Amino acid sequence: MTSQTLLKPAYLQKRYDYSCQAIESLSKAMHNTLAPLAERSPLAVVSVGSYGRCEVSRVSDIDFFILHDNSLPIDRLDQILHQVGDILRLVSHPGESDVAKFGREALAGYADLSEHMGWKREGSTALTRRMLMLLEGRPLYGQAAFARWQHDLLRRYVPDDQGHGLARFLLNDLIRYYRTLMANFEEKRAEGKAWGVRNIKLRFSRKLLFAGGIVAIAEVHGLPAPAKVNRLRQLLALTPLQRLATLGADNPYSDALFEDYAVFLELISSTENRRYLDRMTPDQAMADPLYRKLQVRGQAFSLKLEHWLRSQYPGHPILHAMFF
Repeated sequence: MTSQTLLKPAYLQKRYDYSCQAIESLSKAMHNTLAPLAERSPLAVVSVGSYGRCEVSRVSDIDFFILHDNSLPIDRLDQILHQVGDILRLVSHPGESDVAKFGREALAGYADLSEHMGWKREGSTALTRRMLMLLEGRPLYGQAAFARWQHDLLRRYVPDDQGHGLARFLLNDLIRYYRTLMANFEEKRAEGKAWGVRNIKLRFSRKLLFAGGIVAIAEVHGLPAPAKVNRLRQLLALTPLQRLATLGADNPYSDALFEDYAVFLELISSTENRRYLDRMTPDQAMADPLYRKLQVRGQAFSLKLEHWLRSQYPGHPILHAMFF
């Protein structure tokens, strides 16, 4: 992995470079271990979150799922899951979700992500994994299978008869996913789970992810369907930060936007800050200097994202379609 766009401030580029080294190390370990088990069966270990966005720090946890085509027997998948767990536990921080993270819930048949797209019967897990695979997913193993499945998803979202207009099916699922993030946050808060870091991430990284999807859809407006798919693949190969930096090189709001994001990443990369925020209750937050600093930055970041989008796409149909 190499950076196609130099990120500024320098701290963002530093995080990207560190991420590339971490991902390369994990990928080598995965290949040596999993290739004999997977044999010729399509299989991909997909990293998401900070590893997917290439924003890894020394305190980052790793989130992932294992995508397969149901051709391997369950005992072989269990072996693969066990080996992946052994490798990733070395870079994972123990937490309340470890049972699910390293258990069979980490296994995902590709058909589960692709056969009921947008249907009422589709659960939030399938939607979430599909969106993360497109918007920020990075394969730690199975690059060819990952690329083939990502291409297939995009063709389902943008069929050959789609025309030159907006990719509204993809836009609809992107908005649906973003709303799901909000609902999941409220659910976890009601369950009494750690609140602070989740709240701050909603103000920064989740909004960046959403905006990164919006700009990709905006950029392919006006193209015929096959060209849409190809251009989407190119854009989605970039991280969300790279997407905005590349497309918005001349956008007057880019520098201030990335400065806010760099402050967020640096503050949230402190173990002390993370523990402090997660011990905090909503009632305590508004009087706390650290939380208030991040909250104010988050409000500024949201406003700058809106200005960035309006400056980048004046009169573009994406601005209307986001609401209607």
